[in-house]
Amino acid sequence: MDQVFIQEDHVEIDTENRERTKQAMRILVVDDDRIALRLVSRILQNFGHDVITASDGTQAWNILQEEPVNFVITDWMMPGMDGLELCRRIRSGNLAGYVYVILLTAKGGSSEVLQAMQAGVDDFVVKSFDKRELSARIRAGERILKLQKDLEERNKKLSESNRKLSEAYSVIKKDLEAGAKIQSSLLPQSASIICGVQFDWIFLPSAFVAGDIFNYFRLDENHVGFYLLDVAGHGIPAAMLSVTLSKVLSPTNHQECLLKQFMPVPEPPYYKIITPAMAVRSLNERFQADDDTMQYFTMLYGIIDTRNGETLVTQAGHPPPILLKKGTTAGLIGTGGYPVGMLPDLGYDEEEIHLDRGDRFIFYSDGITECANNEGGEFSVERLMEILEKGRDLALRELMVSIEESLRLWKGDSEFEDDMTLLAIEIV
Repeated sequence: MDQVFIQEDHVEIDTENRERTKQAMRILVVDDDRIALRLVSRILQNFGHDVITASDGTQAWNILQEEPVNFVITDWMMPGMDGLELCRRIRSGNLAGYVYVILLTAKGGSSEVLQAMQAGVDDFVVKSFDKRELSARIRAGERILKLQKDLEERNKKLSESNRKLSEAYSVIKKDLEAGAKIQSSLLPQSASIICGVQFDWIFLPSAFVAGDIFNYFRLDENHVGFYLLDVAGHGIPAAMLSVTLSKVLSPTNHQECLLKQFMPVPEPPYYKIITPAMAVRSLNERFQADDDTMQYFTMLYGIIDTRNGETLVTQAGHPPPILLKKGTTAGLIGTGGYPVGMLPDLGYDEEEIHLDRGDRFIFYSDGITECANNEGGEFSVERLMEILEKGRDLALRELMVSIEESLRLWKGDSEFEDDMTLLAIEIV
C-alpha cells in the first residue's frame, strides 16, 4: 500500500469544472487504503465526475468487465493484483473501448516509470500531489479519450462508406459482367472458314467491357468482308460506341448496315458492293465526334474477292496490318489515314493486294503492340512480326495460342491497360 498525501486548497469549483459537470466521466478509483480512496473519490466528485470505487485490482477488473468504464485511477502497491497487473489485464482484455489509466505511486524513478509504461500505463501522479495536478492529468486523459472516440466515429463512418461502396461496386460489377456477355455475343462465336478464307482471333479486353470490336461475314457469293475497329478511350463509354457500331456494321442488319451496300450497274450481276473507302467515308460522316466527348475510332475494313484473292483494304488511323505471303518475310501494309469521326468531309484511300493460298493477313489493335512489361518496354510490332514468321508453319489456331501466351508472358500478369485484339486471315 502506498500512502497518499493530497494537498487540498479549499477553493470553490472553478467555472471550467462547473462546465465539465455537464459532461461528467465515469471514473473507477482503485486503492486498498480506505482513506486515500475516499479522498480521491471526493475530489473527483467535486470535479463533477461519476465515481466508482474498488478496494483492490481483482475487484476493479471484475467491474471493468461488467460496466462501461474507460477511465481508471489506481494505486500501484496493493495486495493480490497490484496496479501494474490490473493495467496489463486491461491492455490484453477484450474490453468495449480504450481505457485510460493513471497510476498513483510514490515511486518516481526512471526504472519504475519504464516498468509502468511497459505495463501500458498512460500517466502517473506521484505522491504527494494536489488536486490541481490531478485535475490537469484527468483533463489530459479526457482529451486522449475524446480523440479516441472521434477516431472510432470516423472509422465507423468510413466502414459504412466502404460497405456502401462495396455494395455499389458489386452492382456495377454485375452490370459490367452482363454487358461483357452482351458484347461477347456480338463477336464471331468461333474460328471459321468462309468461301475458302479462314478466320481466327484473339480478344483480351482491358476491363469487363471493351472498346475493340471486329467481325467477318459474307457480302455475297463471291465476296467476304472483315473489319477491326478500336474506339478511343476505355471502359463503358468506349464499349457503348463499339456495341452501336457492331450493330450498324452487322450484315444481318439489312436496312442500316453501312458495309453491305450495293450500287446498281448495267452488267450482271447488276450491282456492285461499295468499296471499303466509300463505306468508311459514310461511317465518318455518320459518327462525327462532338466537342464534349471527342469519341472517334480507328478502323481497318477490307473486302476479299474469293474468286481470285483480290483484296481491297482501307486503313483509318489504325495500325498497319501485317501481310505474310508464302516464301517472303512479314511486311506492313498501308499508310495511315485519319480516324473515323475526328474530322468531317474526309476521303480515304485503299490498298489493293493479292492473296494466294497459304498467305496470311493479320490485323491488330495498338493495345497489342503497345502492351508494356514491368520494365516499361513495349511488345512492339517487330516482336509480333517475329512471332508470326516463326509460327508460319503452325495452324492458325495454334498461332493464336502462341501469340496470346507471348503477350501474357511479356505482360507478367492478367491486368491489361488497353484492349488487345487480333484478327488473322488465311487463304486455304
